[in-house]
Amino acid sequence: MEYARRLLKGKKYTQDSLIPFVVLVIGSFGGVAEKREVDEKMYKILEEEFSDNICHQTVAHDVPRWRHDIAWAKERAKQIYSYVKSAEESGRGIWELTEKGKKYYDELINYLESSTTVIRRKKNA
Repeated sequence: MEYARRLLKGKKYTQDSLIPFVVLVIGSFGGVAEKREVDEKMYKILEEEFSDNICHQTVAHDVPRWRHDIAWAKERAKQIYSYVKSAEESGRGIWELTEKGKKYYDELINYLESSTTVIRRKKNA
């Protein structure tokens, strides 16, 4: 999953730019994960981006901004793109990909694997 950081292309993240990461992380758990698992794995992947002091400032209910941003990225993935099921469908605290989300996950994996192959070929050439 470390190579997935390339999706940010050297920019600071936004809630929208976190959507592919949310989908990739949920997909890495087989399409269903607890919110806590998603938060932990996303922090490991994006530790550099989340290391800014502002990301650790708390927002509503003493939640660190980076966790808040992940939750909003999931909400946007659900509401705008229909990649993630609602809590009514999956259960509270469970994040699950829809069929559309699973297709998007496969597209992301294919894109990342093909770009990794190109990078490896260039290094070996």
